[in-house]
Amino acid sequence: MSRTVLPPAVMLLLLAASAGPVHAQVFEAVGVRALGMGGAFVAVADDATATYWNPAGLINVVSSAVLEVQRFDTRLGLDPTLREGASNHATFASLASPTVGLSYYRLRSWQVDRVAGGGVDGGSTASLTSLVTHHAGITVVQPLGPGLTVATVLKAVRGTVAVGSGDGGAPVGALFDQTSGLSGRSTTRLDLDVGVMIGVGAVRVAVVGRNLREPEFAVSDDAAISLRRQFRAGLSVRPTRSLVVAVDADLSVMATVSGPRRNIAVGAEQRLGRLVVRAGGRVNVEDDDPEPVGALGLSLEVLSGFWLDGQVTRGRDDGDRGWGVSMRVGR
Repeated sequence: MSRTVLPPAVMLLLLAASAGPVHAQVFEAVGVRALGMGGAFVAVADDATATYWNPAGLINVVSSAVLEVQRFDTRLGLDPTLREGASNHATFASLASPTVGLSYYRLRSWQVDRVAGGGVDGGSTASLTSLVTHHAGITVVQPLGPGLTVATVLKAVRGTVAVGSGDGGAPVGALFDQTSGLSGRSTTRLDLDVGVMIGVGAVRVAVVGRNLREPEFAVSDDAAISLRRQFRAGLSVRPTRSLVVAVDADLSVMATVSGPRRNIAVGAEQRLGRLVVRAGGRVNVEDDDPEPVGALGLSLEVLSGFWLDGQVTRGRDDGDRGWGVSMRVGR
């Protein structure tokens, strides 16, 4: 490996090794293709969503544009009085070429945590938190040799944080409705993502670091919420031109309202003419009782180079659930 490659690659690995539990919006919030493969996409990342999943993947893009919406819920099962829950909504748009990309996305994260004995007459109360972030970024790709690529995303991030409380005995859906109506303070910060990809023949190895500046958004004069660093590594193999198989692993732990989160994901994508079928799954290895979350995705090329994508994600009743749809031009 050349000396010019080592600094960004080593920086990512060393930062990842030293990272403790993090408070962050979940990684699996954007990318219909990615989530249709269960979230195994860091070493695939060959469309405009690479500006989120791994900016170094743009080296494999001729030209691409994506517009999508996603919803992702955790611990919203059949029991309406589950102790905690999270609901995430994403809107994403990106334009990309092999050397540069432009992206904008909005992530809305609502969290509910019930506290026993915190309400009137010893009843339960619910802690409500809303974090809405707007990310506008420019991606610059730098090839460093045969099969070696490093890319950075410089982002302006505007975050709005709001907190409140609700009736701990209310259904979780009503509490999320209340959370969505909270108003709070807004702060704008600069942030940085870095991605590295190494490709040899049909094999790609990649690592990505997000939120490297750990931007903080004020809750009050004395408190703030941070987007903590996230690190993820991936491996992909293409046995044939129409088939890709991939695996991803989080290198950092996220502290979420439902507990620590560090996922391992596997997925595959098969092209069948104008139809692409994909499937995958992931498991939170930090969970005391880990159960897999499965995903299915489809893409249809309705016109030459114009695709409609969809994905559905399902876990157990009190686990992860989500869906997403997108329009995509190019790869």
